[in-house]
Amino acid sequence: MKKLKAFAGLILIFGILTGCDNYSKQYDTNTLIVNKNGSVVEVSVEDFKGSSVKADDLSAYVEDQVGAYNEKAGNKIEVKSIEAEDMSHVKLVLAYKDLKSYDEFNLLEYSLLDIGDVKESELTGSYTSTDDKKANPTDIIAAGKGKVLTVSESTDIVIKGNLMYYNDEVTVKDGVLSTSGKKNAIIVFK
Repeated sequence: MKKLKAFAGLILIFGILTGCDNYSKQYDTNTLIVNKNGSVVEVSVEDFKGSSVKADDLSAYVEDQVGAYNEKAGNKIEVKSIEAEDMSHVKLVLAYKDLKSYDEFNLLEYSLLDIGDVKESELTGSYTSTDDKKANPTDIIAAGKGKVLTVSESTDIVIKGNLMYYNDEVTVKDGVLSTSGKKNAIIVFK
């Protein structure tokens, strides 16, 4: 029994040290995980079945691209995993130090700002609070603390924090926020 408890303790410690999150198993679609501290994890799922792309070539390409970016910008991106055994369901998990690194690497223009750095005029669309009540930009600015994430593409997003408000370009189901990609999706969280 002592050995079993010691083994369980080691597993717990290992889980804590490695972050305990296996995003590759958790998410089966393209998903962006945004942490409270501004760091980002991207789960990218692609189908290469029928293409000439080989698993080894894909892994080497990803490692080369991340290496080149890190050499230029500092160590801002980490390859967490590449699952390419089944080329019809390739999963790539990348961890970014911040949203700026994610934007630069993916040639996007998302933003993550403190509420105090956002003008009411930038909060476009109609807003809903997490308790399904309508909200307006004045309410959001008055909240005082929190982050405002603006996303222009259609994607799934998971916020590792407390969701406060989101505009009409966002739908929420089971803790996953899906953005429309039609206009800027705006998500406010703490």
